[in-house]
Amino acid sequence: MRELGSVTFRAFDTVCAVSADVDAAALREIEALCARYELLLSRFNPESRLSALNAAAGEWVDVGNELATVLRVALGYCERTDGLFDITMGDVCRLWDFKRGVVPDDAAIAEALAHVDWRNVQVEGTQARIIDPQTTIDLGGMAKGYIADRVIDLLKHCGATSGVINLGGNVACLGSKPDGSAWNVGLRAPVPSGGSLQAASFASVPVRGKSVVTSGVYERSFVRDGRVLHHILDPRTGKPAETDALSATVIADKSLDADGYTTALIIMGAEQALTFAEQSPGIEAILLTTNARLLKTTGITTKGARLRVG
Repeated sequence: MRELGSVTFRAFDTVCAVSADVDAAALREIEALCARYELLLSRFNPESRLSALNAAAGEWVDVGNELATVLRVALGYCERTDGLFDITMGDVCRLWDFKRGVVPDDAAIAEALAHVDWRNVQVEGTQARIIDPQTTIDLGGMAKGYIADRVIDLLKHCGATSGVINLGGNVACLGSKPDGSAWNVGLRAPVPSGGSLQAASFASVPVRGKSVVTSGVYERSFVRDGRVLHHILDPRTGKPAETDALSATVIADKSLDADGYTTALIIMGAEQALTFAEQSPGIEAILLTTNARLLKTTGITTKGARLRVG
């Protein structure tokens, strides 16, 4: 049985950890790979290709094959969720500051919302443009899923057969544990703590060779006038989604699929989200509701599901 090597590093404004049956050189290569993708996909880095596209004032930009591919895939999620996942929410997201508890006024939100429409993004070959010069693309809702899949590809190329990648809660598993058992990926639920919501583990799912991604209203939030304001913004309003889904977990073969749907499922609300997930090939979902119900698609089994909510 081969032992797992591990590396922990900071990227994408979060802590990332990778464990796999590869040598130290391969683990360093993974860290370098993540740094390269951050440069490619971050809207916050002025030197990224995405930033160049956002600054192009409606002109066509050669973004390269990889970013063009990511954009095409992202637009597919926008279409399949009827815009509840929308990569053009960049300017709306910029208005909110969940670390400092900043709430933008309605006029500023309305002005930014006027430029939110994923149909403004066009991709042809390696060329891309944003029709509305005031529209800003933000790929944060699916970038880590894409990157996790590329890390899995690199691990396989290096000869790995067992591993787990955790990019700030975005988990992707390669094969099984070295002893042949399944990886158990913990699920989290929000609980009140110090004027906001924090995560507490309430269940786990056993997986082999799959990705598990959870989005929840507890990830970045603050309380204002007795109301919890969270970072999952509804593209229809520009404000925190009004939903009965506290968290949504998606399990899929590809981390990109798992990442691409979680936010939209929360915005949909629990019942609609469950129906959507059942009708979407290749994914399973677990939804935790505001009244502590645990909803699951038919292909899901959970281990140790004991809720601690409220």
